[in-house]
Amino acid sequence: MLLNIWAELSVYSIPEIIAVLASLTYVVLASREHSGCWPAGMLGSTIYVVVFFQYKLYMDSALNIFYVVMAIYGWLMWKSHQSNTEFSNAAATSVSKTSIKQWQAIKHMNAIAVILLLSALSGFYLDNYTDAAYPYFDSLTTWSSFLATWMVVNKILETWLYWIVIDAASIYLYINKELYFTALLFGLYVIIATYGYFHWKKLYQNNTHETLASNN
Repeated sequence: MLLNIWAELSVYSIPEIIAVLASLTYVVLASREHSGCWPAGMLGSTIYVVVFFQYKLYMDSALNIFYVVMAIYGWLMWKSHQSNTEFSNAAATSVSKTSIKQWQAIKHMNAIAVILLLSALSGFYLDNYTDAAYPYFDSLTTWSSFLATWMVVNKILETWLYWIVIDAASIYLYINKELYFTALLFGLYVIIATYGYFHWKKLYQNNTHETLASNN
């Protein structure tokens, strides 16, 4: 195992480490609802497009192209919302900047059903027509990540619960592909996503109380 780690250090580790640090910065800032998460995420995802393609994790590579696009969109969305909030509440210093929302159970059920269907279809294609590694498992984590990323951009509280499951499952995938630094990153992701959920939940509850108080 040590020889494998050394081999990775000498071949792919420098770009991987940069991607790890940028991605870690992204998730920490996102958990704090800080718009600076998006430039960091853009950098990390751009590097991972190449790294994952080299390891034949084609769905993960495609996912990171999506991440780059969503980082641009998310940055604009969060900045726009923050500017609008600051303008409309210029005289209120205690107003929360958050617009965190929750989904009803039926939305989660529908989303999971779509993820399973898409994972089965793309997994079948990759398994039969490409040399992709772990086609079904890679497809499942990838399509789940598509959804969870969209949920982050739109500030859906439960996104962090999705990320906990996705990140925990991804550790197995990256260890088996000998991407040890990335596996370590996803271990940290599990911890940060847990924090992110409770932090966003607190913001959501505070915002709900403020809204109710202002309407009374």
